Amino acid sequence: MINYSIVMRSVNSNLFEINQAKARIKQAEKDKVAPAQDDINLVATEKQNAYAIAQYTDVMTIEKFARHIATHGCVYSRADISAILYLAVDCMREQLLEGKKIRLGDLGDFSVSLTSKGAETADKFSAQNITGVNVNWECGSEFKNLIADAEFNLVASRKAQEAVLKAIKAGETTVDISTVGQQTGPSGDNVPGGTTTDNGQQTTDNGQQTGGNGGQTVNPGTGGSGDEDGLI
Repeated sequence: MINYSIVMRSVNSNLFEINQAKARIKQAEKDKVAPAQDDINLVATEKQNAYAIAQYTDVMTIEKFARHIATHGCVYSRADISAILYLAVDCMREQLLEGKKIRLGDLGDFSVSLTSKGAETADKFSAQNITGVNVNWECGSEFKNLIADAEFNLVASRKAQEAVLKAIKAGETTVDISTVGQQTGPSGDNVPGGTTTDNGQQTTDNGQQTGGNGGQTVNPGTGGSGDEDGLI
């Protein structure tokens, strides 16, 4: 079962300009001055769509993973499997640094790619321009069509869950989650991106999360990808 939450992402072609306008509006609010009407009008043109963001339920360390493998009718002990996995990590690193591509059957291929600073000419380029070595994974056949066997479950984002748990521990019956899910704009300032119920609150009832009477409304904001917090 793959848990996911929902994030709103801007689909505007002029997203950079919109985020800059949001940053200027936020700065104007800090300075207690009226924001420029052009910025307000630009932000009002933003269109957003809802997208899914995966939410992992646990972190499988090598030890946990080895214990899991050992429960699948394996003749090796958890300690043996852990040792093999640790050795595989060391050997993969060694071989990648020797410029090898490692092909592990259905698991896939592992290789390196480089990041570097540009030079004016090839003659002026040297190894000193290389700034990073990245590991690439090209998944094997067993991982290329996971959606065929996947089941999905909508959950609240980790930040929303943390806000509710904090309220429960404090003995509160309501919690304001209007700022949950805020994203960071290009200027480094937070831009609105939270989720609220009709009255801007999420109600707790014996540890359970409820959504109020009218569902959720989404403030303007942008989302990223990968393992980020969604809005709900």
